Amino acid sequence: MPDNEAIPFVRWPARVFGVLVAGFFLFMFIGETFERRHAPSPAIEPMTVVKLIPAFAYVIGMFLALKWERAGAKLGAASLGLLAIGLFVSPVRRDALAALWLGIVGLTFSLPVILYGLCWWLEDRDRKLYRAGS
Repeated sequence: MPDNEAIPFVRWPARVFGVLVAGFFLFMFIGETFERRHAPSPAIEPMTVVKLIPAFAYVIGMFLALKWERAGAKLGAASLGLLAIGLFVSPVRRDALAALWLGIVGLTFSLPVILYGLCWWLEDRDRKLYRAGS
C-alpha cells in the first residue's frame, strides 16, 4: 500500500500539540498545587473534582496517543465531551469575554483530537482506495 505523504504531516503536529497542551495543563496544576501548599488549603469542592477527573483523563489520553493513537485520542475526545457537559451544568460567568476564552481553550484542547481524527480518515481512505485498485 503506498504511503500518503499527508499522514505524517498531520500526525506529528497532533502528537506535538497534544503533548504541549497536556504538559501545560500538568505544569499549571502542579504550580497551583505547590502554591496552595504554603497557605492553609480549603476543602476541595465536589464540582472541582468532577471537572478534574476528565481533565486528567485527557492528559493521560494525549500521552497514551503517542503509543496507541486511536485509544489515546478516543480517551481524549471522551474526556473533552465530559468536560463540556460539566461546563454546561456548572454555574459559570456568561459574559462575552468568558465565552471567548472558553472557546479558545476548548479549541486548543480539541485540536490534537481533531488532527488524530483527520489522520485516521486519511488512513482509512487510502486503505479503501488500495483495496479498490487491487
